Amino acid sequence: MQTPAGKNRMDKRPGVIRPLFNRMAATYDRGNRTLSLLIDQVWRRRTVSALSIRDGQYVLDIATGTADMALEAARQADCRVAGIDLSEAMLGVARRKNAQSPFAGRCFFLQGDGTRTPFRDESFHHAMISFGIRNVQDMDSLFRETLRILKPGGRFAILEFSLPETPVIRQLYLFYFSRVLPLIGAAIAGKKEPYFYLRDSVLDFEPPRALEQRILRNGFRLAASRPFTFGICHLYVAEKP
Repeated sequence: MQTPAGKNRMDKRPGVIRPLFNRMAATYDRGNRTLSLLIDQVWRRRTVSALSIRDGQYVLDIATGTADMALEAARQADCRVAGIDLSEAMLGVARRKNAQSPFAGRCFFLQGDGTRTPFRDESFHHAMISFGIRNVQDMDSLFRETLRILKPGGRFAILEFSLPETPVIRQLYLFYFSRVLPLIGAAIAGKKEPYFYLRDSVLDFEPPRALEQRILRNGFRLAASRPFTFGICHLYVAEKP
């Protein structure tokens, strides 16, 4: 079961999250593609598209990981993308992928915390975070910081796992997520712990309605909120007034 909004029981301090994702970095992309049957790439493309990025704009990718979202943004528009992440190992993969891409001159990456960025007020036209917000200890700080660095009218796209509402699909999903996913993840990565964390962090995360209310409480307008793939994933688009 998911816990009530704001009642996360997991330890999500940066000092705990960073080494966990450092251990996952080498097999992170392969794990994502295998566990989602490649549909994660479709979700990411649709999320970036929801920002309607224009040429010449600046985009911040929070919890950039291995840079899938950053590179997708650069593919969709002639924009500049900054990716920020806690994990040194994830950023190492991101920089290698970027160097091998056609967008190397338009993306850069730095280690840091999305709740305390080094950027000036109103530096970015848009921001995004994919499968990362559930790992943030203080989500309100993340929203306030993102609001600060966005220009008026800027959009913040959030892509995150959720639990399906349809009972049959929900039960199948919970079985896969609770029993199958950790085993497949362990076979891919040779490590069970990160995939147990993945399972628990999704089950522990607040439901879509609660996150929508959090977006509004932190000064954003809710421009869109829609489920993907029977509700196993959810896109939120927040807009700075």
